[in-house]
Amino acid sequence: MVLKRIQMCCTLAWHFLRVFWQIVYGAWRVSKLPHPIISIFGSSKLAQTDRYAHQANKVAALLVEQGISVLTGGGPGIMEAANCGAVLKGGDKSKITSIGIGVHGLTEPKNTCVQEYFTMDYFFARKWLLTQYSSGFIVFPGGFGTLDELSEVLTLIQTQQMKKVPIVLVGKEYWKPFYEWITNEMVTHNLITDEQVQLFSITDDPYKAFCFVRGECEID
Repeated sequence: MVLKRIQMCCTLAWHFLRVFWQIVYGAWRVSKLPHPIISIFGSSKLAQTDRYAHQANKVAALLVEQGISVLTGGGPGIMEAANCGAVLKGGDKSKITSIGIGVHGLTEPKNTCVQEYFTMDYFFARKWLLTQYSSGFIVFPGGFGTLDELSEVLTLIQTQQMKKVPIVLVGKEYWKPFYEWITNEMVTHNLITDEQVQLFSITDDPYKAFCFVRGECEID
């Protein structure tokens, strides 16, 4: 029994050190990005011809043109579209304007545009890096992973573990049922407040998303 407990403690210590090292390494890599930084979330499954991919490309280009760096999950789909927009409008090609952070073990097509790319062993480590250094978030349609990232940010702000930052969801058609569920169910059952619903905005306009995360306009 004692030997088993020692083995468990040693295994736990090894995992702790591994996570700690990855976080430190990831923070060092992300530190290459000039501030401010905007994180862009969205599905890895959308083609580059999809309208949301075009919008992600456009909004990333607008951000980089104004000296704002772009951080993504480093995958294909929306992430690749954003990284491509950041590269095309980056001007000085030697300057890092975007970074992608992947996760070991994912069998996804390669992101062809990401300038700097590295991987984490753990999803939570990647998510921590994607959220801790960003001054705003633009969220495109996605699946469980995108919802997880969005929920993490909203929870951290709700619980005052993160300062309030602009969060904009792009795609009214896609996000409308999500918004209605929040207002019709969560608010109705007093699980969140009307004020907390206002932690994010929704738009179809990439320029409005760009303007909103810069704090220069509101979205009706």
